[in-house]
Amino acid sequence: MSSSVERRARAHHPSRPATSRRTAQGIVDAGRAEQRWRARVGDLIELGALASLVLVVAVFLRAGGSAALTSGSWPERLIGVGRVTGLVAVDLLLLQLLLAARLPWVDRVHGADRGLRAHRILGRVTVPLVLVHVESLVLGYAVRDGLSAWTGWAVEPFRILTDVPDLLTATAATALLVVIAVTSVRAARRSMSYERWHLVHLTAYAAVALAIPHQLSIGSDLTANPWMHAYWLALYVGVAASIVWWRLLVPVTRSLRHGLRVESVVEEAPGTWSVWVGGRHLEALEARAGQFANWRFLAPHLWLFAHPWSLSRQPDGRHLRLTVRDLGDHSRALANLRPGTRVLIEGPYGAFTTRRRTRRKVLLLAAGVGVTPVRALTEELANDPATRPGDVTVIYRGDSAEQLLLVSELDALARRGGHRLHLLTGPPVRGSWLPGGSPGRDDAARLQRLVGDLRRHDVYVCGPAGWMDLVHASLRAADVSKDHIHDERFTW
Repeated sequence: MSSSVERRARAHHPSRPATSRRTAQGIVDAGRAEQRWRARVGDLIELGALASLVLVVAVFLRAGGSAALTSGSWPERLIGVGRVTGLVAVDLLLLQLLLAARLPWVDRVHGADRGLRAHRILGRVTVPLVLVHVESLVLGYAVRDGLSAWTGWAVEPFRILTDVPDLLTATAATALLVVIAVTSVRAARRSMSYERWHLVHLTAYAAVALAIPHQLSIGSDLTANPWMHAYWLALYVGVAASIVWWRLLVPVTRSLRHGLRVESVVEEAPGTWSVWVGGRHLEALEARAGQFANWRFLAPHLWLFAHPWSLSRQPDGRHLRLTVRDLGDHSRALANLRPGTRVLIEGPYGAFTTRRRTRRKVLLLAAGVGVTPVRALTEELANDPATRPGDVTVIYRGDSAEQLLLVSELDALARRGGHRLHLLTGPPVRGSWLPGGSPGRDDAARLQRLVGDLRRHDVYVCGPAGWMDLVHASLRAADVSKDHIHDERFTW
């Protein structure tokens, strides 16, 4: 069963003056300029990453690696493979850590979810390369030392560890990387709590630290060339400084400077709470509707881990609000937070903002708790003097009316601005993101009927990953350009 609530108030809102129309065009122009900036900076980031890989491989080949790979004996070729895969693996691992450092320009270009996706892809390449690096060297040295290839892989490691002490820490680093890779598999992530998964992945820093003595030891490929030695040292220092600055010093100093504390906790619905956080000069955070932060509440059983939650209201310079559904012990414990509890935040993060807007009309699509950033975006759009009545359409999908959150707030915003709110409820339909009807086949047409002139809208989508995939399929079927579809997937 589906229900729809639509609020139109065009008759009660006279046309905006010409200045507002020019402001609306200015917003569109600013969005297009932002799009061009993101494209240019994104290309530079990717070019820099590729250049770093080309550089380390080129220097290795020029320094004799080419001969080792092509004209040496097969043990020497194996050793050559081990050397070059090790260099590439180290470079990729440091790039992974840079992505984890939450550099502001990377976050603005790619968004938090796409940065995390790139981090995962690099991890799927890095760990196999590390294993190839280790086994190629072990087999190559074993055969060169006169051992059989069939037994050398088991015997040679003990000989190497005896002769080269720094390989003990390198072996521990490799073991940690393998554990991290295993727990990154989707099935493993589903079986673990966020807290345990996060704790395991923090050991990546320990893995890098344990590997440094081996990687930068005298005679290694990272130190054989003075210029490359300087390059690797600069890269290590730069990555470490980025992590310490952006993940530690900035969040702590920012939280203390603004004096963030819990003001109140409000139950929005059974199993759902809004936490109001206040502080000093919060406008300096430059938080935007649609963004999220990693929130750490300094209360018993909560202080150890930070969790990513979206802002559920437009930041006003005085308060921040997050709305959380009971999805585990940590989120459930927020209901018992006391006023005055100190709060530390990392962020704000994310590119799911109106900064990407390039159209006057905006369609916001939400499902489940994905309504929280959409509700904040709706408020920002409704408060914008350049937004005309009817420019904003919100579609909120839920299995039942009881599952819909913040509906009264959305309804009030729609009424006030003369915009449209559709509440669509009903049990899930396989292959469709809409309730009722034929699975998937008419979703695009039904969406077109609900919205009208769909291709003239910027579309923001937030909800469960599978639901968002179906929405994207409908938007593509309706010929909506991917440049006008914006989402951010809050997964880990």
